[in-house]
Amino acid sequence: MPISVAEMSYKIVDPASLTAGPGPHPAASPFDKRVSEALGITAFEVYTVELPPHAETVRHDHLADGVEDLYFVVTGDGWVLIDDEPVPIRTGQFIAVTIGTPRQVRAGADGLTIVALCAEPR
Repeated sequence: MPISVAEMSYKIVDPASLTAGPGPHPAASPFDKRVSEALGITAFEVYTVELPPHAETVRHDHLADGVEDLYFVVTGDGWVLIDDEPVPIRTGQFIAVTIGTPRQVRAGADGLTIVALCAEPR
């Protein structure tokens, strides 16, 4: 049965209104903005990560918490280091990384903004 517009519930968050800072993610950095927390989402985690030029996230995997990462490059370019091997990334690309694979994101000369989604596999 379709949901009527009157029954729908939603929340909109502008990432510019969120404070950056470390959170519960294993790669918590001062560049993270916890979008899912601001939206009240609990099924998965969503972050925006705004890296200044040449900045990088913490190298990490998800063996301890058992989640997969999906990154979407909003602006900029750089690299995702997969097992310490640099893989170029650019605006518009999606990158998926499995639980046990060490990863780290590094911005290029113009900086890099990504959206990171973290969820347990089904």
